[in-house]
Amino acid sequence: MRGMPRASMDGSMLLNLSQANFRNDDDAARLAALRAYQLTPDDPDNGLYADLVGLARSLGGTETAFISIVEQDRQWFKASQGLDVTETPRSIAFCDHAIRQSEVMVVPDALADPRFADNPLVTGHPHIRFYAGAPIINGDGFALGTICLSDSRPREAFEGTEQLAALARQVAALLELRKQLIHQQLAADLAADQRDRLWDSSLDMMLITTTDGLLVAGNPAWEKAFGPVPGDGKGHIRDYFARPDEAEVVQLASGQTDVQLEREMRGRDGQQIYASWSLAREGELIFGIARDITRARAAEAQLAQVQRMESIGQLTGGIAHDFNNLLTIISGNLDIAQKRIATGQVDRAEAAIANARDGASRAANLTQRLLAYARRQSLTPTLIKPTELIRDLEPLAAQALDERHELAVDCPDSLWPITVDASQLENALLNLVVNARDAMDQPGTITIHAANALRNEEDMADGHDAPPGRYVRFCVNDTGSGIPADIAAHIFEPFFTTKEIGKGTGLGLSQVQGFVAQSGGFVTLKTAPGEGTTLSLWLPVTADAFDDLPGRDGTGDAEAMCRAGCTILLAEDNAALRAHVSDVLQEAGFRVVEAEDGQAALDMMRAAEERPDLLLSDITMPRLDGKALAAEVHQSWPEIPIVLMTGYAGGAIDSCPYNVLITKPFAPDDLVALVRRTLAAAPAA
Repeated sequence: MRGMPRASMDGSMLLNLSQANFRNDDDAARLAALRAYQLTPDDPDNGLYADLVGLARSLGGTETAFISIVEQDRQWFKASQGLDVTETPRSIAFCDHAIRQSEVMVVPDALADPRFADNPLVTGHPHIRFYAGAPIINGDGFALGTICLSDSRPREAFEGTEQLAALARQVAALLELRKQLIHQQLAADLAADQRDRLWDSSLDMMLITTTDGLLVAGNPAWEKAFGPVPGDGKGHIRDYFARPDEAEVVQLASGQTDVQLEREMRGRDGQQIYASWSLAREGELIFGIARDITRARAAEAQLAQVQRMESIGQLTGGIAHDFNNLLTIISGNLDIAQKRIATGQVDRAEAAIANARDGASRAANLTQRLLAYARRQSLTPTLIKPTELIRDLEPLAAQALDERHELAVDCPDSLWPITVDASQLENALLNLVVNARDAMDQPGTITIHAANALRNEEDMADGHDAPPGRYVRFCVNDTGSGIPADIAAHIFEPFFTTKEIGKGTGLGLSQVQGFVAQSGGFVTLKTAPGEGTTLSLWLPVTADAFDDLPGRDGTGDAEAMCRAGCTILLAEDNAALRAHVSDVLQEAGFRVVEAEDGQAALDMMRAAEERPDLLLSDITMPRLDGKALAAEVHQSWPEIPIVLMTGYAGGAIDSCPYNVLITKPFAPDDLVALVRRTLAAAPAA
C-alpha cells in the first residue's frame, strides 16, 4: 500500500510515493526543468521553506534538516537548520542518491552502508550517520532536490517517512506556485512592454482622463496633435473639443466599455481634427483611443460633392429640357397671338394667349417643384387637424383613380395636431396616390393611412436626421408589384422617372421629400417585388400642437370688408415687375406709392405725413431686403399690415411671423385678392 515502508537490497528503508511519471533517465532534462524555477540561495521566499525545514526537524528529532537543490555539479541548501555550510559538491551528496528514486531514502547508519562508508561527510564533519531524504518531484516527474534529515548518531528505524514525503510534496507545491508566479510576471512584463511599445509607437491617439475629464496622460500621437498633457493636473478634455459641452462624453458609467463616438476637436495649432473615439472606464479612469478621421471626412465630403455635381448635372439637364419646352410654348403662342391681332383675328388671338398663359403656369409649377426639392419653397405652416385634412382630401383622391383601383382611407380621430403647410401636404399625399395609381398595372387597392408615432433614442440609428419625439405618420400604400431595389435607390432623385417620355417630369417624389424635410420630417419607403409599396411621411408634432386649434371657417367676404381708396407702398427693385404690380393694383382701385428698394421705402415711411395702409415688398432687394424692411416697419408702425413677395423665401415666414407671403409668379387676381383680405383683416385706423 502507498506510504508503507520497506527494506531495500542495500539495507536502507524506502517509501513508495506512487510517482507513475517519475523520470530519472535524463539528467539534462531534469536540470533544464530546474532552471525554470530560477532558484537562488538569496531568494526572498526562502522563509516559506525554512518553516517546512523546521517542521521536518521537529518531526525527526535530528540535529539537522535542510532542503537541498541538486544542480549539475553541486547541491545547495535553499533552507536549513543545524548546518554550518551552504553547499557541497554533488559527488559526495547523499541527496544525489535520493533524487534517483521516487521513494523516501532512509540510511540508518552510513558507516554500515557501502555507498557512504568512506564519504567525507561521514568520515569528517558533520559526521553523518543517519540520513532520511524525500525527493521533491515536480509535475513533469523530475526530482529537483530533497527535503532531508541527518544526525551524527545512527538509528535502528525511522517512523516519519510518510510525514517527510508529505513535506516534500508541500515543497514541490511551493516550487510550482513559484514557477506560475514567474510565468505570470513574465507575461505581465511582456504585456507591459508591448503596451508601452504600442503607447509609444501607435499612430492612434491614446488618452487617459479622470471621470471628471481631467487629463492624466497622453501618448506621443496625442501630444503631436494636441500638445503635451499639462503637468499641473489642470488640463481638461473640454479644452480640446470644438464644442466644450461635448466633454460630457467622458462621464461613463462604472464598467462601461466600447463606447464609440465621433467628435470635432481643435489641435495644438487650432486646426480642425475629426476624431473617432473608443472609450472605456476602469475604476476612476477613462481610457480613450482616437483615430484621426479628418482626411476620411474630407474624402467623404469630396465624394459627396462629386455625387452632388452629378445630381446637379442631371438636374440642370432636366430643367433645360422642361423649360425650353415651356418657353417654346409661351413664345410660340405669343408670336401667333401677335400675328392674329395684326390681321384682326382677335378671337383666335385670345386662344393663343390662353395657351401662353397655360405654359407660364406650368413653368411656375415646375419652379415650385424645384424649390421643394431644394427645400427652399415658401411654406405657410398652420396648426391643422390631420384627420380633417385627409377626409377633405378623400373625394379628390378618389377622382384621381380609375375604375381599376379602389381607394381606402384609415384615419382615426385621435391623430395629434401638427403645424404644416396644409396645401403642400395635400399636394404631397395626392402626388403619392397618383404615383401609386400609375405604378399599378393590375386592379388593386390604394390606402391612405395615418397614425400617431413615437420616435425614440433607439430609432436614431436608422439614418434619418430627425430628432426623437412625437410624429404623425401619413402612409400611402398600394397592392402593386413593388419596386425593384435598383430602382428604389433612385426614386427620390430629381428628374428620375420610370414613366414614359412626356408622362412625368421626375420631380414628384423629390418634391415630396423636399417639402417633408423642410417641414422638419422625413420620408421612408417600404417595398419589395411582389409585395406592394408603402411611402410614409413622418411629420413632427410641435410643442404647441395641443393648444386650441383655430376654426376652419372662412373669414367672410374680404373684398366687401376692404376699405376703399387704400394706399399701398410698393417696394420692388425690378423696375419692370414694379410697374406691372403697380398697374395691377391701380386697376383694382388702390393708390400706389413706388419705392425702388427697401431703404427707399423705409425713408418714405419716415418722411410721409400719412402712413400707407399696407406695405407690399419683395424680399430679395439691395441695400435693405424685404425681411429687414418688414421688421423695421413692424417695430415702428405695428398696425400696418405687410405682404411679402418672393420666388425664393428661404425662411421668411419663420423670421417674420406677422407677415403674409405670396410666391412668384402669381396671377394678378390672386395678388389683388390677398391684398384685400389682408386689409380687411387689419384693424381700422
